Amino acid sequence: MEQPTHEADACIVGAGYAGLTAARRLTGAGKTVVVLEARDRVGGRVWTQPYDGFRLDLGGTFIGPNQDAVHKLVSEFGLETFPTHYEGEKVITVEGQARRYAGLIPKLNALAVASLGIGMTRLDAMAKRVPLDDPWLDSRCRRWDQQSAGAWLARHAHVPLGRHLLGATVRGTMCADPGEVSLLHVLYLIRSAGGLNNLLSTKGGYQQDQLVNGAQSIANRMADELGLSLCLDTPVRSITQDDDGVTVHAGGATVRASRVVLAVPPGIAALLAYDPPLPTEKAQLLDRMPAGSVFKAIAVYDDAFWRADGLAGETVGADSPVEMTLDASPPSGQPGLIMGFAFGPYARQLGALDDDERRRAVVNEYARRFGPRARQPVDYHDHEWANEQWSRGGMMAHLAPGVLSQFGPALRRPVGRIHWAGTETATISHGTIDGAIRSGERAALEVLERTT
Repeated sequence: MEQPTHEADACIVGAGYAGLTAARRLTGAGKTVVVLEARDRVGGRVWTQPYDGFRLDLGGTFIGPNQDAVHKLVSEFGLETFPTHYEGEKVITVEGQARRYAGLIPKLNALAVASLGIGMTRLDAMAKRVPLDDPWLDSRCRRWDQQSAGAWLARHAHVPLGRHLLGATVRGTMCADPGEVSLLHVLYLIRSAGGLNNLLSTKGGYQQDQLVNGAQSIANRMADELGLSLCLDTPVRSITQDDDGVTVHAGGATVRASRVVLAVPPGIAALLAYDPPLPTEKAQLLDRMPAGSVFKAIAVYDDAFWRADGLAGETVGADSPVEMTLDASPPSGQPGLIMGFAFGPYARQLGALDDDERRRAVVNEYARRFGPRARQPVDYHDHEWANEQWSRGGMMAHLAPGVLSQFGPALRRPVGRIHWAGTETATISHGTIDGAIRSGERAALEVLERTT
């Protein structure tokens, strides 16, 4: 049976935050759009599930105080945020022991603290020299792009524990082992965040706030505005360009438009068929932008009992695949939610276990950090994003050494009538929900400049 053909000024591929923002900006400018989404929901790598009067965020969750693009949408839709609980001591597990500490840097032996502090200072200083628009034009950046973050750490962080904790920063932001990631990409991320302190901190940093109704709630509001212009369960297979427009072929629909905004993870975009084929530089860039592994585990308790024990809920695991936890509970502390993360090789390690083994491993780790009450959650949920068909990995793609300096000019540059969005293309808030929103706004502006 012949597929229905929809006509629009623009076709948006992907209903994550980048695609939805592009669609909203275009419709606000009087353009018609059709949004095609392969999943049965919107939000992309942000996924909220209702839970007993509250919610569970199994994907992107947090927003920082200086992330203006996402806060603007929060205000426009009349939504509410609340601060991530940070008061109290933190915990680090080292050599089988759990130790309490306060501040950003844990209390370890003097050499490890010095190694960690010096490493963070050096990375911050280097990152300040990275231009956000075109780092591939800078000779110093090109040199940094020739080595992995892991190689740099091996040369400059001589104390093993300090090196491991610096490596955890790379794993936690790139969802990959430091040896897989370009030093320049790490520095670019730090520069985009305004420094390591912003990137890593709860109060005043990227993890400061959460949305009362979940991180997907803004996406749901934008989807409601789109109405019948949004098509779920409609995976795109191919994109054909000609002199007069572009035809997007999807499972169950065909869209004819003047322009297309491709707002899916790079690894997914690489799988589509293009006619004419993408330029070699763009095609090879997409092939070199894999998403790493991130495993997220949420244990649910009757209340946030750790707060009464003087703990913030924030922990670091230097001897565990669960490298960090945060308190994801509402301000009331009921229910109590401990949100744990494993990244890169550690995510794959946990993902290889069966359901019962994985739950037992995570809950036992929580008990080591928060005490015996953590061993008996009333519920437990986890998710490995590398198993998601339409994500194929974590919060954003990472770039191996040499990729950004060689292929960077193709990152945001339109290919004929195809425009590119996604948090990977953001210069500010790179790798975040805010970055995805900014990228959608940029792509929409590109379309408007070429269709008015």
